[in-house]
Amino acid sequence: MRRLIFVSLAALLLAAAAIGYLWWRPQGEALVLYCALDYCGDVAQAYQHVSGKPVEVVRLGTGPLLARVTAEGHHPHWDIAWFDGPEAAEGLAAAGLAMRGLKLPVAWNRTGLEEQSPDGAYIPSGLTLAGVFVVSRDFATRAPRTWPELLRPDLRGGVGMNNPAISGPALPVLAGLLTQGGGWPSGQTFVKALRANGLRVFAKNDATLMALKSGEIRVAVVQSSAAYYFQHRNSTLQVILPHPVYDLPSVMVVSAGLHGQQLTAARQFMQYVLSPAGNRLRSDQGSADSLYWPLTRAPSPVNPLLPNFSGVRLAHLDPVYWGKLEKTLNPWFSRVMGLNQ
Repeated sequence: MRRLIFVSLAALLLAAAAIGYLWWRPQGEALVLYCALDYCGDVAQAYQHVSGKPVEVVRLGTGPLLARVTAEGHHPHWDIAWFDGPEAAEGLAAAGLAMRGLKLPVAWNRTGLEEQSPDGAYIPSGLTLAGVFVVSRDFATRAPRTWPELLRPDLRGGVGMNNPAISGPALPVLAGLLTQGGGWPSGQTFVKALRANGLRVFAKNDATLMALKSGEIRVAVVQSSAAYYFQHRNSTLQVILPHPVYDLPSVMVVSAGLHGQQLTAARQFMQYVLSPAGNRLRSDQGSADSLYWPLTRAPSPVNPLLPNFSGVRLAHLDPVYWGKLEKTLNPWFSRVMGLNQ
């Protein structure tokens, strides 16, 4: 009997230890930041310099980052994840992997207020546009200005975009295309029409933009940060804002089980990201990800490579709605486009 009691007690202790490990993290250790943005290392270093608090940066593309967070599940090795796309952030919160109810005492500008998570699943850190059209300058006067114009006969086989199953920021582009057709599932008709007109799908921004530069396609539909950066490096290209243009903020999420000193440190880091110093550092970093519009009222520089945002017809994609559909949309798009063949 004693042996049975001992074995049962040991099993209970092991189970309790396992549950504790599920979320427990030694207090006071370095923040672990999973990040898909180019300036993460610079921001972490600057924050550590001014605060004395260490930040360990794990740099990943958006797709691999989300895959890693999902694979770690309820045994997270991360404290903060920072990437483009509130839809994915809402998906992580729905899966119980990211904290809800996040709030920061930040003076948001009007756009910043519009980009807030309805349930506090993320903190927006900067605005880019989900899909803009990049064309050669000699084609600019004849280039499409609206999404339905991508179906023009003269653009057959000449339009390219990223694969949302690989390039995380391409999910809002797909959501925008479906919105053009009335949402989900009615918007399938519009996407299938694009497929019938020869829509090309590439892995990421670089591949899509190189296809444009080589003449393989005539219109590249990519995230605005990559588009303006590529335009700056290639004077023969021009960025066109379609009507409407869909929002794509970068967002920060916090591991659902974070608490105590680590949660306080995470909030302080996010506060620094959105401070004038943090915005200035990010905007001046010189990478494609530096090409974003700030979301705070405090004086924040806008990268001179970006156009004036006033007058832009911005359409807001509901991140909760599209985030719930992500696991449905990516496989469906791959099937429609024949990407699994």
